[in-house]
Amino acid sequence: MNKIMIRPRVSAAMMWTLLLCCCLVALPVSAANPQQGSKFYTKNCQNCHGATGVAQMPGLPDFSRGQGLLSSDNDLMQFIRNGRGMMPAFRGLLSDRDILDVIAYLRTLRR
Repeated sequence: MNKIMIRPRVSAAMMWTLLLCCCLVALPVSAANPQQGSKFYTKNCQNCHGATGVAQMPGLPDFSRGQGLLSSDNDLMQFIRNGRGMMPAFRGLLSDRDILDVIAYLRTLRR
């Protein structure tokens, strides 16, 4: 007697979906760290933007009142990376993770 083996067929799309799901589950997910951002802010930003986010120079946003924080994290990251107005660029000085930490800290300054 010949036994016929029936193998279930799995489509290529199904395999790619399964592979993608496994990869996504394996990726570490980490939120920005405002405590770490505080350290970078104190070192790099505080002289102009103030310890509590109140600008020390005219024309700068008052982070304690939420000014400038209505922008998306991506937009804020671009401003910090590339500089804006009198603010120098921090590209190469701070990593993207560091910048996101600073942005998370900025969002805690709002009263």
